[in-house]
Amino acid sequence: MPRPKNQTQRRAELVATTSRLLVDRGAAGARLTDIAEAAGLTPASVSYYYPNLIDLYAETTSTAVAEYVTARRAHVEAVDDAVPKLRECLRLGIPVQGEPSFDATVLLLEIAALSTRNQGFDESSDFFLDAELQLFEEVIQAGVDAGIYSPAHGTAHVARVLLAIEDGLSITIIRGALSPRAALDTILTAASTLVGHDVTLSAAEPNS
Repeated sequence: MPRPKNQTQRRAELVATTSRLLVDRGAAGARLTDIAEAAGLTPASVSYYYPNLIDLYAETTSTAVAEYVTARRAHVEAVDDAVPKLRECLRLGIPVQGEPSFDATVLLLEIAALSTRNQGFDESSDFFLDAELQLFEEVIQAGVDAGIYSPAHGTAHVARVLLAIEDGLSITIIRGALSPRAALDTILTAASTLVGHDVTLSAAEPNS
């Protein structure tokens, strides 16, 4: 089929297709032939835009990371008070089936597995980690500045611990071994200890 004049649009379509396949089928179901078939193209046409499949995966990673980080920060910054802000920040890291957070987490986990074997993902991976840690630190520091939080360790340390907990809980949820609410309660309990202030939810309070 003829190549579109708008190559940026075609690349965006291929990235969207690859993202969907990684979420639905995993990396094993997102090979060159799979992507070509899902996009209605020949493998040669896909290779025209991305001669190396790793480059397509890397661009898919960059797009997913940017969207995830931007959306999370926007939601968190819309909350004013320190405790609700931290709750919202942590809630957004809990994948919930049927919500964008679930697909985003699955995609990022698939990409993380790919990145362990390929260096083409290093830049996106570093950006993702730095952006998440910066957001966590800002949220915690806001509570410290307001005189609400009194962490025994620095905000950078607390941010790293919370992010590590979030990663572990996310994998457990995706496997179906833990409910999102139980995961949220777990990380909020840990956060309460780390920041020196109770940020947990009562049993009657909704997740958000």
